[in-house]
Amino acid sequence: MNTQAQSNVSTIKPATKIDYNEMIEVDAHERFPEIFDPNQYKIKIRKHRHPNCQKADMHYTPDEVTLRKALAWWLAPAQPKPLGLVGETGTGKTELLLFIADRFNEPVFIEKVTVGMSGERLEGGYELAVDGKGNNVTRKRYSQAACGYKYGGLVILDEVDKANEDLSTSLHLFVEGKPWTLSVFGETINKHANCRIAATANTTGGGDSDRYITSQRLDQALRSRFGWLKTKYPSKAVELEILEKNFPKLTLPIRKLMVQTADSLRTAALGKDHDGNIDNGLGCVFSTRTLVHWGFYMMTFGANRSPYESFEFSFLGSIDNDEIEEVNSVVQRVWGDEINKPLGELIKKK
Repeated sequence: MNTQAQSNVSTIKPATKIDYNEMIEVDAHERFPEIFDPNQYKIKIRKHRHPNCQKADMHYTPDEVTLRKALAWWLAPAQPKPLGLVGETGTGKTELLLFIADRFNEPVFIEKVTVGMSGERLEGGYELAVDGKGNNVTRKRYSQAACGYKYGGLVILDEVDKANEDLSTSLHLFVEGKPWTLSVFGETINKHANCRIAATANTTGGGDSDRYITSQRLDQALRSRFGWLKTKYPSKAVELEILEKNFPKLTLPIRKLMVQTADSLRTAALGKDHDGNIDNGLGCVFSTRTLVHWGFYMMTFGANRSPYESFEFSFLGSIDNDEIEEVNSVVQRVWGDEINKPLGELIKKK
């Protein structure tokens, strides 16, 4: 071997294992300029981004008050209560959690809760795999909840108010942060020091919602384990900013009509204060997500298509047939004849 080759070999360093639990201290303003002033506060974040980190929705703009409360929970020196976010569909419950976790480089483990989900399903199971020699082997597969609990990260119990009695019973030790026995494996795991538990729900588990009929009645003990924050739809001003940021070619008059349409449809579904205190309201709520989708397809369909065509594509498929007439009446009141004119014509108007 020549000396040049020897030199090259000597510079090769063995791969080092990344410690995803290594923390660094940063200025909070760098991560949350919406909340903190420069040099106001120091926060600890993970130094390295874990493969389970998720990028936040680029269209999402958090409500400042709710964000401040959620951050206070996150930064507390202890977590006596998991965080529960409750609100109508599309009010940004999961988006808020992903927004915060993304800024902290926090891995996310989302456990989707369904009405028929068993306690064992929350733990995990066994799966067939192929080892390095090509042999079929059986190995453990931890659930998303168990992975976050054991190794650290943000565990999100998505739609926790759908948990049945069996699953609710299994959740108690988990949400309390106590040693959790996974009966399917005959193994007990401890909550990692860097594990946080949060949940999203349309209700707080009263089981009496006419709108969310799959929501179950959760036992009082489980409901009381969570600290609940209510999420709401953004203000008209915020939604106008979201549309302007994402669709700058849409003029202000068009964006105002779109936001007014969303607000009017929410009133028809939830009542004047958008609090759900209404009998026989529309069965589907027009969310900010749907508003953004409407803007996207309005631009995608092009200048020769009307706003109604993209509205129909983005929203009407989620509406029951007997409600379409009422929805169209709302749209007509807001837009008048403009709703059926080509988008290009509306954009050219002063």
